[in-house]
Formats: sequence, C-alpha cells, structure tokens
Amino acid sequence: MINTELLRLKSARDSIRSKLVALGIAEDDDKLDTLAALLNEIQDNGAVDVSLKEGETYLIPRGYHSGAGKVSGIAGGGNYSLQEKEITPSEEIQTVSSDNGYYGLSEVTVRAIPAQYQDISEVTAIESDVLEKKSFVKSNGTMAEGTMKNNGYLEKTIDGLSITSCILPTGFISGGEVSLTEDIERALSVV
Repeated sequence: MINTELLRLKSARDSIRSKLVALGIAEDDDKLDTLAALLNEIQDNGAVDVSLKEGETYLIPRGYHSGAGKVSGIAGGGNYSLQEKEITPSEEIQTVSSDNGYYGLSEVTVRAIPAQYQDISEVTAIESDVLEKKSFVKSNGTMAEGTMKNNGYLEKTIDGLSITSCILPTGFISGGEVSLTEDIERALSVV
C-alpha cells in the first residue's frame, strides 16, 4: 500500500513537473516541494481587459489568465494625446508633424504672413520693365510676364559723313559699342 501511494505521488509529481517545465517555470530535476513552491508563485491574473490606442503595446504579465479577458483596439481616435502647433509662413518649405509622445496633430494654426513677405504695394514694375520670359509679381499681387526684348550685345558703326547717328532698338542691351569708321578721317585729310 505504501508503494502504491509512493508511485501515485511520483506519477503526480512527474506530471506537474512536465507541465511546469513545458511552461518554462521548472527544471527537469525539481523535487515535489520545489514544484509546489513554484505553483504558489504563479499569479492569478483572472480576466484581463485592456484597450489599446494605435501604436500602444500591452505587456502580458506572467501568470495565470482565465481566458475570459480580451485586448481590443480603440477605433476612431479614442483618447489619443494630440498636439496643437503654430507655424509662421516662410520662404522655405515647412513640414508640420507631431513631436514624440503625441499621436498626431489636433490643430495647426498658420500665423499671418510676416510683413516682409506681404507688402508689395510699392512695386512699380510693369510688363515692359521686365525681360521677356521673366516673371514678376505686380503691385496687385498677380503674376505677370515681362515683354522687354533682350537685344544682347550690340555693335554699330557710323562714318560721320553720310551716317552720323545710329538708332538703338528698344529693350535691354547687355553692352555694346558704336564706332566711327575711317571715312571721316580720309575726308578731312583731303581738305
């Protein structure tokens, strides 16, 4: 009878040990009293109900769970920590995003355009003042394209006798030269 009881206890110990080893709690050679102590350390977490926001994680606690709980995601924004920001327009492209610790932006306020960018009332240029194919902003804020012809570098000659002047074309001239031919010198040397 004692042998039968010992075999039953040994079989129960081996069954408990095998399960606890499979769960990563016990070692292959742990004795019954160690196994009993390890079983007593297992926390009863019951039914765990957790709601997570996008990007959050939940660390599952070690222990027993009844299986009745659930982990669910909050749809449609939940109780997110959102950030408000203000930006001032500038000449550079700006990317507005939330800082670390926030899930996004709840509001972005764009301040008024700084004075150095908004007052164009003193613009006096008109289309004929600006080179062809060059754009500019008129005093009313609209874009326009210039109409002034670009004549580049010009060279003209006069002889001082029959040609005493030259007409320069209307438009931009990047430089040039008007020269006198030797005809006038020859005419004066004859006299």
